[in-house]
Amino acid sequence: MLFYVQMRWNHEGRASLDELWDVQADEVEAALATVDSGMTVGIWKVAAQKRIIAVVDVPSIEELDRTALGRLPMREYLEFEVVWPLRDYAGFGEDVRQHYRV
Repeated sequence: MLFYVQMRWNHEGRASLDELWDVQADEVEAALATVDSGMTVGIWKVAAQKRIIAVVDVPSIEELDRTALGRLPMREYLEFEVVWPLRDYAGFGEDVRQHYRV
């Protein structure tokens, strides 16, 4: 399942920016490994903001939850602002052609 996820760094009052860089260094390595494995389709840092967006391909929403809350090095400092399931547009087009009648 594909998901669009938008995350914000939420570290204010909890960690200095210098402390955050140490955790972020681990996060970068973990994120790049998920790109190499195919779990992350794409990941981007939003310019001039403490925000990351990604498109991930996971087998289930449960696996996304496990990763977001249990495996990410930045899990304590990431606020997931948006999580949207993404549907393949070709499949949507087929349903439209059939007026959603099967």
